[in-house]
Amino acid sequence: MKISESEIERLIREPRQFTPPPGLRERLIEQIPAESKEAVSRPSLLKPPSGGWLRRWWPAVAPAAVSVACAVVLTAQQGKIRELKANIQTLSQAPAVESAAQPDAGTAAAQASAEMEQEINRLKELAERLKAEIAQLQQLQTDNVKLRAEVAAPPELGLTPQEAEFLAKAKERALSIACVNNLKQFGLAVRTWALDNNDSNPPNVLSMSNELSTPKILVCPAETNRPLAANWSSFTMANCSYEFLVPDEKDADREPLRVLVRCPIHGNIGLCDGSVQSRVGKEHPDWLIEQDGKVYYAPPNSPSGGNASPTPQPNAAVPAGAPNSSGNLSEEQMKLFRERYGIDPAREAAPQ
Repeated sequence: MKISESEIERLIREPRQFTPPPGLRERLIEQIPAESKEAVSRPSLLKPPSGGWLRRWWPAVAPAAVSVACAVVLTAQQGKIRELKANIQTLSQAPAVESAAQPDAGTAAAQASAEMEQEINRLKELAERLKAEIAQLQQLQTDNVKLRAEVAAPPELGLTPQEAEFLAKAKERALSIACVNNLKQFGLAVRTWALDNNDSNPPNVLSMSNELSTPKILVCPAETNRPLAANWSSFTMANCSYEFLVPDEKDADREPLRVLVRCPIHGNIGLCDGSVQSRVGKEHPDWLIEQDGKVYYAPPNSPSGGNASPTPQPNAAVPAGAPNSSGNLSEEQMKLFRERYGIDPAREAAPQ
């Protein structure tokens, strides 16, 4: 019988089918010692020893693990190499960018310098124009001052010195008369306010805003330092030239020669009886006598004879209008008072 080589190789490679003789298992069990028979008699699954697969596969696993480790190392090295190349390329391009930026920076600096120079030149020209305008304004101001002085000065053309002096005195007298009229309106307003308020004088000038037609009459016509108040809402004491000497007093009309208001410019005085005496404070200041903080008008032709003090002495005449020591008016003062206001003694004494 001739067998081919392939058949022989197949027989060699295929394991032989061995059939155990019958009863082999029982004979082997009988040969086992008694203490181990019980364990052998039980069917059990034998676990493969731990690490058996590793012992079988380690020739193939070890080269694969080494290959994987080499691949990981090579990949990491390639990443580092690419990163280094990128850094080198960036560093090589930076000088070129800086060299390109330097001309731009120089150009920008030159442009900024040129713009600054232009701005400086423009400001210098503006300063020169402003200086010229200031000089023109100063010249105009000087001319205006001269024109105001010429307007304020009396027209001397064709006037003799005597005529110019007479014109100045006439102007001063006209201003003084206007001031006297203002003081008369002031005294009338005080008396009107007192009649409406239990014979008490107003506490201040502003309280008489209803009695005075306008605050402009409170400024002397010759006043040059005080502005005129347009209305009472804008009025302050800076808009008043006159001195109110009897504020917030009761029955002030019982002292007719007591000074109620005074003009410090012309020296005109207004008395509590409503009359106004012109230029007393300027020309006859000795006719004004102060007693107990009150100022009285005592001319030489008064019953006091122009004494330095209106204080009454025993058996001495009391100045007309000045209060006596008892606070009552003398018969002579009452007579002057009736004559001034036109009071008829017969009607006053008639029964009501």
